[in-house]
Amino acid sequence: MGDDNKKVSLDQQLQQQTLVRGSQIRNYVLVAAITLALVLLAIVWHAVSSAPATESTSKAEPQADSEMAIAARGALNEALREQVQQAILTFEQQHQALLTNEQVIAFAPELQQQTSSAFDAALQAFAQGQFRQAQERLQQSDGLATRLARQWQQAIDSWYQQALLALNDQRPQEARLYVDKMRALNQADERIDELQQRIQTFAQQQSLWRDYQGAVAERDIVKQAALLEQLVALQPERQQWQDKLNVAQETIRKRQVAQAVKEAQHALAQQNFIAAEQAITQLQRLNADGDTLGLLRAQLSKQQRQLSTERTRALALSASEQQEWQQVESLAQQYLARAPGDSTITHLLTRAKQVLAAQRVLSIYTARPERLSDSNIRAQAEAALTKAQPYGSYSRQLANSIEELNQHLSHFSTPIAVTLLSDEQTQVRIYGGDQLGEFAQKQVMLLPGSYILEGRRSGYVSVKYELEVSATGTPITLTIACTQRI
Repeated sequence: MGDDNKKVSLDQQLQQQTLVRGSQIRNYVLVAAITLALVLLAIVWHAVSSAPATESTSKAEPQADSEMAIAARGALNEALREQVQQAILTFEQQHQALLTNEQVIAFAPELQQQTSSAFDAALQAFAQGQFRQAQERLQQSDGLATRLARQWQQAIDSWYQQALLALNDQRPQEARLYVDKMRALNQADERIDELQQRIQTFAQQQSLWRDYQGAVAERDIVKQAALLEQLVALQPERQQWQDKLNVAQETIRKRQVAQAVKEAQHALAQQNFIAAEQAITQLQRLNADGDTLGLLRAQLSKQQRQLSTERTRALALSASEQQEWQQVESLAQQYLARAPGDSTITHLLTRAKQVLAAQRVLSIYTARPERLSDSNIRAQAEAALTKAQPYGSYSRQLANSIEELNQHLSHFSTPIAVTLLSDEQTQVRIYGGDQLGEFAQKQVMLLPGSYILEGRRSGYVSVKYELEVSATGTPITLTIACTQRI
């Protein structure tokens, strides 16, 4: 919880407990005083109301007064006994743990012995009915216990402050010694963990600092910045590290700005306006100075204006000669957007689209040739191949794809010998194919693909078999015969 819920120090607890005991003592004294007053009032009332007429009455009065005085003294003595008994219990609750703590005993053995002896004397006096003396001894032992607790806590607090000072002065070894002294006095002090954590953090800082100095020697500014970020995260209050980090980050930023400027200028020289735009955007993110950005934007704008339609046309023609149809398509579209109606460029754009479209379609089959074992897909591939053939002379890449697909189709279009076995009484046929009739053994040639064979025989249950013919060349044998009567 928050600071309001923190435990008060042992010294504060002892002061509060002393106040409580004082209040209890005053209450007991008040009760005793009231009791005595009531007894005296009864004596006076009896003396006034009695008529001392006879000799017997006169003799009875001293006896009655004596009994009442004894009763009053007994009441006062009982009240004092209860008061001292309660004080003993309170002392045990407040100080017994302190007096039996081995670390406290080792810290101040004489004072602890004096306190324990005073308390033992109070117990002995109480057992003997000497309540006044017991009360005095209790007060003495309470004062000694309070003093012992205060000295003990002050010693712990002193080592804690010394440890803090050593850490603040970057002396972790010395701080560790003070923590050991704290632990020797009170190993349960919660502040020890906090100090240990700070000492461990300092060790990490030293390791990072050594790595940072190595990075400085290597002139590796990126590594320096990464290490400084870790150092600042461990100890944010060290302004010195934050300042170094700021300098390193600024150096990196300037290098990145210089690199981005170089890339922008190179892109402009190559008339790669997309790359130039990207480099300028990068400069904006790096907060480059306005003059640099303004100059690069002006150069880009000037070059874009100077790029004439003839230059674009020449580039498109050159790209077509190099069979760079992707570039032809892009340049032709740019040119026709400025000068529509040029038949040569329009024709080049159409050819580029046709070549690229054919290449995309053929790649569907060349990427996964095993799919050509399916007759439907094989038919689609043959149709795509027929459509792409006229454009093969315009693109080496497309010509290679045509040749590759032809090889795959040839492979998957070669019939495979399949041996069928039967009982010479079953009519066998291939769905979507030939009637094979009755036979004992027959060999059929089937293209790679999936087939369903059916066998029928009068009075017997018909049978169906699925046959997968692959282009691997592995011999295939299938037995098909109706053997189960209806």
